[in-house]
This record gives sequence, C-alpha cells and structure tokens, in this order.
Amino acid sequence: MTASPFHRILVGWDASPAARAALAAAVALAGDRGGVLVRAVLVPSEHTETGGERTRDLGAQRAWAQERFDRAWQALPPFAGQLRLDWGTGTDIAADLVASAAEHGCDLIVLGRHGADSHLRARPLGDVVRRVTERAALPVLVVPAAAPPEDTG
Repeated sequence: MTASPFHRILVGWDASPAARAALAAAVALAGDRGGVLVRAVLVPSEHTETGGERTRDLGAQRAWAQERFDRAWQALPPFAGQLRLDWGTGTDIAADLVASAAEHGCDLIVLGRHGADSHLRARPLGDVVRRVTERAALPVLVVPAAAPPEDTG
C-alpha cells in the first residue's frame, strides 16, 4: 500500500449512511500507518428538534451512536492504522468538529453529505458541512452516502 499524505483524519459521526461512507473513505485514505479519529457530537435533549429525539438523554444517544459505529466498523475491511471514537456534547456541531480536528493535529476532516443528490449540483450542502468548510483551516472531504442498490425487478 502506498503512503497516504494524510496522517490523522477526523470523521464526523452521526450514524447515518453518509457518516458510514465518510468512515470508509477515511479508513481507505489513512492507509496502514494513519490514524482516524471519529467524532460524535451529542446534542443535549433540550436542544433537539423532534419529540423522539427529546426522549433520548445523552447516555441513550451515546449508546445508540456507539452501537451503530460498532456495526459500521465491523463491516469495513481490516484496518492496521489507529482508530478512536471520541465524544463531544453541544449545539454547535461544526465548531466542535473543527476544534477537535485542531486539538488532535488532524490534517483532513471527512464528512458525509446528506441528501439524495450526491453530485452537489444545485442543492446546497448541509448546514454542518457548510459551516465546517467555512471554518476549517485544513482540507475537508465531503463524501456522499452510498447510493441504494438499483431495483432491477
């Protein structure tokens, strides 16, 4: 395997298909000697948008995100580099991701792009992705969620 120009990569984790695609891309980019820091930012229940989200306290959010991370990690090919799941809490997810990348000396941020249009044509980027790209002093790679399999029947 060739050496990667990226030695420490931060991945934003929200357990979505787009985040799983971002994790897979980061692991592939990191190579055998790179490190991947996966950052999940938990939002206190008083700041969530739906009733279902409000019923999940931080412990429940963390357990949910951890379980989905474990499943996503098991589905990836073996990775010889370093990997760590890290936790944050707050309402400004973009600021948390940018600060965490700086604190840990990351040289790339990888984020999943939500939405059906993965070609970035006329649709705007998601709010977190847009704010990270505006604030980050390092490269940001935006990865679309894997397309669902086509119906051939």
